[in-house]
Amino acid sequence: MPHFTNLGYYSDLVDAAFAQGPLFPTTHVSVQTVREVLRFTLGDEQPAVVRSVRSWKCDGIDGEELSWTVGFGPRTHAFILKPANAHTPLPGIVALYDHGHFKFFGKEKVADGPEGPLASIQPFRDTYYGGRAFANELAREGFVVLIHDTFLWGSRKLPLENMPEADLSLADPAGSALGHGMIDEQVLRIMARPTSTKTRLRNIALCSAPTSRQLLRTKIELR
Repeated sequence: MPHFTNLGYYSDLVDAAFAQGPLFPTTHVSVQTVREVLRFTLGDEQPAVVRSVRSWKCDGIDGEELSWTVGFGPRTHAFILKPANAHTPLPGIVALYDHGHFKFFGKEKVADGPEGPLASIQPFRDTYYGGRAFANELAREGFVVLIHDTFLWGSRKLPLENMPEADLSLADPAGSALGHGMIDEQVLRIMARPTSTKTRLRNIALCSAPTSRQLLRTKIELR
């Protein structure tokens, strides 16, 4: 597999994209064609090689960290949270976070893992989420909540060493302009209540991938 300096461990994305069709056409293409190329997916969009990384109990919640592959780049990591000791089917939510020009963390913006709130994320959370981990609050209210790192966030972020220096130099000014100021010298580089059933999921925030919806359905059925 060829290695591309500014892609790092996303270098395999080039081969994955080429497999879906030509990337550099020599003739005019329509807007629709461009959209189809940019939103390509691999296979049947099912989560592949799903693994349970760890599990925990804390503050009325049973938590589990999962990981899976989407066919390119690093593995996706996710938290799945539910009320403690729940063993019957529950309504499910796929919860997402903001862009925020802050990609070092993903799921941790809105969810706490076994370590509890991370000090380096708290200033950002205070500014944009009222200081709360809303995914944990929803789990305590009776929902199964899946929060995954999306493309280029958290576990799927682009390594700092592969980022152009011009982008790195913008990190601190961007943080100040957005109002959350310095989060961490290293880190800053770079609710409507649902009424879903176990087979109808409500997405909180911006959007969600089919892979995440399918994974959550599977986990709900297993519980």
